[in-house]
Amino acid sequence: MKKIVRQQNYLKELIDSQENKFLSKRALRALMRAVLEPLLDKPEAGVVLYRIIHNEGIVGLLKRLEFSEIESYDFSDESGNLREKVWANTEFLCVMTHRFVAILVWDSNTDEEESVRYYSVVNSSQQNEALDIINRNTIIDIGKYQERFKPDRRDNKLLNQSFRRILSNLDEEGKEAVLGFAENQSSRKQEYTPNTRAAAHEVRNQLSICDLYSEIIKKYCEKNEIKDETILGAIDCIKRAVKMANNSLIALKSENTLDLKPHKLKYLIKTAQDLTKVYFECKNIEYIVENNADCEILADEDKFLGILINLVKNAAEAFGIEDDKNGKYIKIKTESEGDFAIIRVSNNAGAIGNPDMIFEEGFTTKSFGSGLGLMICKQAAEEMLGQLELSHSGEDYTEFVIRIGLV
Repeated sequence: MKKIVRQQNYLKELIDSQENKFLSKRALRALMRAVLEPLLDKPEAGVVLYRIIHNEGIVGLLKRLEFSEIESYDFSDESGNLREKVWANTEFLCVMTHRFVAILVWDSNTDEEESVRYYSVVNSSQQNEALDIINRNTIIDIGKYQERFKPDRRDNKLLNQSFRRILSNLDEEGKEAVLGFAENQSSRKQEYTPNTRAAAHEVRNQLSICDLYSEIIKKYCEKNEIKDETILGAIDCIKRAVKMANNSLIALKSENTLDLKPHKLKYLIKTAQDLTKVYFECKNIEYIVENNADCEILADEDKFLGILINLVKNAAEAFGIEDDKNGKYIKIKTESEGDFAIIRVSNNAGAIGNPDMIFEEGFTTKSFGSGLGLMICKQAAEEMLGQLELSHSGEDYTEFVIRIGLV
């Protein structure tokens, strides 16, 4: 009778050989995103090999990979791709492209509940140590990927050392940042409570669902050769809105999230126009956009778009569901004046009640409003060294004016 010799968990021995310190699971998730997202954001020739048992916090990331065109293989015990189930609690993520090869192997079977022990290489000939181990225990021939995506002259020991040093610093700085943030917030009137974190987490989960379904619809359209510009435009708007919402959630964690850059005003206005078209569906409102100012402004893109979206949304809601009068309009007009770009947002929905209070926190004229929108818009404009004001409010028309500096 032929003796069957079972494989050892050589991946775990690989972790032991590198003698890296423990890495928190939070830092591990951040690293996995840093390795995967460049390929997901800009798909190219490549392959992803992964064995991920504990997917808390990265479900959306894995779904993005699943719905992408990127070739990928799952090596979980249930995948059917393994010869033997010898890897137990050891997990890995390998991303291989012509530009970079990154391999991360970790084991969560440690005495510290929130930490893992890990092994990592980036753009190194040492990649074959881990890949050979994986190849010996799978029915998938990954040797062809080793040959196709080898680093060649990119082998750089200093890069690997720097990479591990970054990981270590990321872990330490992350812990210090959490403590520092908690101390800072404890001295503020509005504390960043566990309820706030929980709400942000749940909102992010719902946004990931929107993002995934928009990707599914997009794939369906491509598969069935559906080229309806309205549908495809709507998908792009959903994805852009999800990205903006996620950025807003991230901003909750930091007091310095302003990203001022030069932007072409025409591009920003066109983007805002595309994002706000949905507010005009079945409302018999004419949407007029006079996007003529050919200039660049210094702005935070998300904050600037947020102001316009809020103003247009408020204007559309000001007409009311039962307002069926003819000649309704909402208008965006751009012009330049001295060192400033002027953006006028007007409508003929009637006068605003208590116009002197509209920028006050908590004040709203809507039965369902929070009273935060215009206050946030005004603050955002001022953060960008600009200005938002109500220039006119009467039965003939209402107009808001945004002034923001030219580059």
